[in-house]
Amino acid sequence: MVLKLLKETIRNFIKKPITVEYPKVKSPMITSHFRGAHVVDLNKCIGCSLCAIDCPSNAITMNKLPENVKFKQNRRGIYPVIDYGKCVFCYQCVFVCPVKAYVTSTEYRRVITFSRSDHIEDAVKKYLESKSESKT
Repeated sequence: MVLKLLKETIRNFIKKPITVEYPKVKSPMITSHFRGAHVVDLNKCIGCSLCAIDCPSNAITMNKLPENVKFKQNRRGIYPVIDYGKCVFCYQCVFVCPVKAYVTSTEYRRVITFSRSDHIEDAVKKYLESKSESKT
């Protein structure tokens, strides 16, 4: 028994590791079914809150739209904010959205961060930044 365990230990020391050291080595192949970051298209979102209600990890909160931002289809004036630090990427929000406002991707690099504030996807903040960039 001990000899068998010793043999197995030596074999594992000699073998190449199975895991990949992610920051040093880029990720291996990603399949088409990989669930990456998902963002809200504010031009489609109606502010119904179904995504936040149905989220199993409570990663989506509904925030009020700023006074200077109006979308005619969003009468309630609220929009979803995704916290990727809590998100389990089940895509329940994508499936439950009645207007298909969520845009999905296989992007994972922007979700893996060390800063807590980088985990939160605020679509209105990005919308306002893009509008200010287009004016200049």
